[in-house]
Amino acid sequence: MLKYLKEEGLMGPRLPLLLCPGCGHGQVLNYTLHAVDRIIKEDKMAKEKLLFISGVGCSSRLTSHYLNFDSGWTIHGRALAVATGALLANPEFRVVVFSGDGDMASIGGNHFIHACRRNMDLTIVCMNNGLYGMTGGQQAPTSPRDMITTTTPYGNPEEAFDLCKMAEVAGANFVARWTTAHPHQVVKTIVKGIRKKGTAFIEILSQCPVHRKANPADMLETFKKMTVPWAKAKEEDKDKIPIGEFCDHDKPDWNASYEKILDQYKS
Repeated sequence: MLKYLKEEGLMGPRLPLLLCPGCGHGQVLNYTLHAVDRIIKEDKMAKEKLLFISGVGCSSRLTSHYLNFDSGWTIHGRALAVATGALLANPEFRVVVFSGDGDMASIGGNHFIHACRRNMDLTIVCMNNGLYGMTGGQQAPTSPRDMITTTTPYGNPEEAFDLCKMAEVAGANFVARWTTAHPHQVVKTIVKGIRKKGTAFIEILSQCPVHRKANPADMLETFKKMTVPWAKAKEEDKDKIPIGEFCDHDKPDWNASYEKILDQYKS
């Protein structure tokens, strides 16, 4: 997948990576590029039709720093607002948004809800490590209850957002969740998300070994143990995190609905 990466960017050479050793976000980048490679080859899509947008955070540095695609590195929480603007300016774009759980669910939470409500034709890849990685490992809206972070040293007293439930209830056409320990499923789902008209929200649980103070390989094994395919979940699995595809609709996306309105008033 090196052909889709820059040799050198604004931050210098491609290597060494900006990411911490063992960070799952590099895996997500790899999975995404495998998905994009399939789209370009199988759908005969021009590379120039793909646009990557990100906000601020560890995951957001993947776009402008590494990707050899048109991209926008925007401001904290506003990736979906900028992506919406780009899509309205050129509906031919296939827009992929990279975001972290803090960027997406906290300061960007309102944009997230309304992008799904409008069913904008975006593929949102949210890398969820359950904390704010770039700024010190603080509690995020997705931090599990009782989790120890730098701002919850005695355990997190709050319930976490379920981003997939939020996306589905808000109106996204396609919603799925996997982990970095499920590479083949992630690649297939991102391919499906890019092909899907309307909002495709794909949450990927990603390890942060530095702030969680854990071995990356052990964290991948933990992902396998703590998750269960939602369609096969049993009563004894109620404490596990459901993974898989949660919804797959074909409601018209925002641009299609808008064009329908315009057609009514064309002479």
